[in-house]
Amino acid sequence: MNEKPLVPDTKKIPNELKLRLQGKLDKFEKFDGQNGPIYESLIILPAPNEYSSPYRFSVKSDRQIDKQGASVDIVVTIKSRYWKHNTSGKVNYTPELWLDAA
Repeated sequence: MNEKPLVPDTKKIPNELKLRLQGKLDKFEKFDGQNGPIYESLIILPAPNEYSSPYRFSVKSDRQIDKQGASVDIVVTIKSRYWKHNTSGKVNYTPELWLDAA
């Protein structure tokens, strides 16, 4: 199903934030974006101990990562989206995780 390897040989680039996630693909949704389809996948990581809840991350990509329920090992890039609130005018910077294209 996957054409490209999901865990690339990453090169260190200044000011580029990358994160490796190992977990289970719980579910995904496909949206029509301006430049083609966008997939938003929910990745659940194991809980760090028996008293904690598992971590959940939403990862966006231009392709389907894997099938639902699959174990995944991926590298994501942390990006920030700038947007301004319509009524208050407050500027917001929302972090987003995107599947690394390398």
